[in-house]
Amino acid sequence: MHIKLKYGIGYKELGIPLKNVIDILKLKSIHGNENPDQLVKEKLNSPIGTEPLSKLIDKKNPKNLVILVSDQTRPFPYKKLPKVLVDEIFLTNIKKGRIRFVIANGTHRKMTENEIRSLYGNWVVDNFNFENHDCRANNLVYYGKMKSGNELWINKTVANADFLITIGVIVPHYFAGFSGGRKSILPGVCGYETIRANHSNIIYDNAKLGRLKGNPVHLEMCEAAHKVGIDFCVNMVVNNKDEFVQCFAGDIDKVFQTGVEYFKRDHSVKFNQLADVVFVSAGGYPKDVDLNLSRKCANNVFDLTKQGGTIVLVAECIDGVGQDEMERILLSVKNLDALFAIKKEDIQVDEHRAFGIGKCLKKADILFLSSMNPEKVKELHLIPMSSLKDCINFILKKHNKNYKSYIVPDGLKFFPVLKK
Repeated sequence: MHIKLKYGIGYKELGIPLKNVIDILKLKSIHGNENPDQLVKEKLNSPIGTEPLSKLIDKKNPKNLVILVSDQTRPFPYKKLPKVLVDEIFLTNIKKGRIRFVIANGTHRKMTENEIRSLYGNWVVDNFNFENHDCRANNLVYYGKMKSGNELWINKTVANADFLITIGVIVPHYFAGFSGGRKSILPGVCGYETIRANHSNIIYDNAKLGRLKGNPVHLEMCEAAHKVGIDFCVNMVVNNKDEFVQCFAGDIDKVFQTGVEYFKRDHSVKFNQLADVVFVSAGGYPKDVDLNLSRKCANNVFDLTKQGGTIVLVAECIDGVGQDEMERILLSVKNLDALFAIKKEDIQVDEHRAFGIGKCLKKADILFLSSMNPEKVKELHLIPMSSLKDCINFILKKHNKNYKSYIVPDGLKFFPVLKK
């Protein structure tokens, strides 16, 4: 059989005997919601695990109501959501002077006003104060130590809020399990060292895509959210085109749990056996513009691959690695043993991406078909390939002619779940 895998603005053609293919795995096409305003209003008035938002606000009569929103690095497809939310708040006796927005940047750079307007709309920017969280600010508030010993430092505006609402998106995350819910607090509005210590837990096996049980990154995020206290949570689910599909609102734990269960059920790709080989394309330009973006595909197909297997990553990467900290740490170590010998307390934010690749390499060889310099690719601990034919030859020598494989044509937002 022959299948075209996207590569930059073109493609690479894979020729493979049908007997070697278990399945071609693709995300389902799910349509965006046609009436998101109405859906969100319904969820605010019939939330999960709490009274309706307006009743909660009437009871508490907050002086400082803070709404946490994500920054431009997260898929936020529904520009009107903040206005729908504020209109519901205005049904109470709360005036707009008591309401402010905080952008949960984590360690990311501050958003510009034009970016905020583009993401959330002119109306909210014209009517409310937007504050960019600064993880290195000198006025962070100390909330004590968490069970791990990690010190919890929080944005002052968030700490001073007497009613806190979070808005987020539930999507799989390669070491937190899923984004959404508790992630608005940690890393969203925490200090740098709090975030660094949390993210360094990526070294543990349970810190992986879709895993929540026993995941130290997730569990600490939950602890932080409970210490701060969230009065109401609104989380969306999007499709593979980042279009608004579903909304959950109410108690943060129940919203997150319900949203994750919904995502696993309706937005995942089911599989029933492991493969010797997984062929995965990042999906072409701009999804494969650099290794920092494309390497997520390897994490996404990790659970499809047998121990000792092979992942073939097809990604042009015209901008090279695309992430300085990840590149530096991968180039600084001779092998995986040296990478994982780095002390947990020495792993800085953004260096954790190198450990994401490293965990994949502990399980499988990664054959990397890209435009990057082959010698540079070797230094990054990947195996450079010039064609899919070369990949097949490598596979035949390693696995023999009876190898079994999956083909994943668009791996960047791919989320597999084993059939029970």
